[in-house]
Amino acid sequence: MDETSTPVDPVLEDVRRSRRDTLDTIELLRVSRQQVEGQWALLESPKAVVEYIDFFLDLFEQVAANLERVADELPGGPSRGHLDTLRQIASNASAEQRRCLMFRDKWINKPLPYEEMRRLLNQISVDSRDQLTAYSSLGVAADRLDQMAGPAPKPPDGKLDRRALFTRWFGK
Repeated sequence: MDETSTPVDPVLEDVRRSRRDTLDTIELLRVSRQQVEGQWALLESPKAVVEYIDFFLDLFEQVAANLERVADELPGGPSRGHLDTLRQIASNASAEQRRCLMFRDKWINKPLPYEEMRRLLNQISVDSRDQLTAYSSLGVAADRLDQMAGPAPKPPDGKLDRRALFTRWFGK
């Protein structure tokens, strides 16, 4: 670490890299969507493919916005909100992996009416799956931030001392 870097810099770089990768994946999926629209008649269920792409476009756009917000705020110091955001992205990505498998099983892992479409469908599946897999590193980044942020504040235990109890009962 040089004298101008801070402890959050490595995590900040991870967040920025993840956002750049997300934007690249969004662009890949947009290009794939255009290809699907151009070859609509060659696909068994083009509407299902477009819905799959649109789902991940929406998801990745939300993730990119959240990562941008975290990257903008992180130089001011890590907060519980940053940890929660990064962990939520990693958790949601892990849950959405199943969608990739279902798409693959339903639309790719079978004989296709036009075999030349397999490459496009496979690329769509791989692009979305790889981006989801990459988000697992955000959980690790959140853990590193957690160590920097210190212990979570304790919730109030609800107990009142004698003075507070009488004040509550009788007022001032």
